[in-house]
Amino acid sequence: MSQVLVGIDRILARVGKRVVSSDARGETITVEARSTVRAAHCPACRRWSNRLHGSYVRSLEERPMLEQRVVLAVEVRRFKCANAGCPRRTFAENIHALAGRHQRRTRSQARALHALGHALGGEAAARLANALGLRTSADTVLRELRRAPGRKRKPRPRVVGIDDWAIARGHQYGTIIVDLERREPIEVFAGRETTAVAAWMRAHPSIEIVARDRAGAYSGAVDIALPAAKQVSDRWHLLCNLRDNVERLLYRLGPQLRQAAQQSRSVA
Repeated sequence: MSQVLVGIDRILARVGKRVVSSDARGETITVEARSTVRAAHCPACRRWSNRLHGSYVRSLEERPMLEQRVVLAVEVRRFKCANAGCPRRTFAENIHALAGRHQRRTRSQARALHALGHALGGEAAARLANALGLRTSADTVLRELRRAPGRKRKPRPRVVGIDDWAIARGHQYGTIIVDLERREPIEVFAGRETTAVAAWMRAHPSIEIVARDRAGAYSGAVDIALPAAKQVSDRWHLLCNLRDNVERLLYRLGPQLRQAAQQSRSVA
């Protein structure tokens, strides 16, 4: 058995399977795995049973290997529940560690799609996934994102940056708020009015420092909602304002600068 199949066999052994054969045809490698499970517990009454009822094969797509698609043909056994009072007459053995219920891909591939979707979104993630050999669609990527368990509760923001962004330039604007300690956005909403921003700030009393531009709306919102918070001008806006002022100064003094340059050349 090749080292690759040894690795797959080790993973399958965790859910009571063993590799019995592999077949490479075209761009697809199919790995057949048989079940070694002799008994399982009923998901309804939790009683163990070794009364075999039958079996079926689940085809699970794994992450590609050496530019070839990998499909696991996994045997799943069904058992009869030994509890006469249980509403479940038969049940399948548990392989949730390998693949979710009714899923056609392994959890390993699902995690890869989730990571791509979380970083890029639906369409871009689907394009990159297909380039990497993970055949999927934008809708599938989004389903994986929705299916993922809720993220752990994050610490309350302490230092935030706030700025506006154009939904429709010149007509409609929104507000983005970033946790500067974790370096990630924590809120985006439509509007940049003082009342809307103050309402959000009031709901987050843990904020101690707010970095912002020189817009009066954000300054007023912080004064209303968090009067004890320290307000600072963020670095980007300071540099941007400095550049704009230097440009205006040079434009206004252009004739004098050219005259001074000519005089210095004539003296030299």
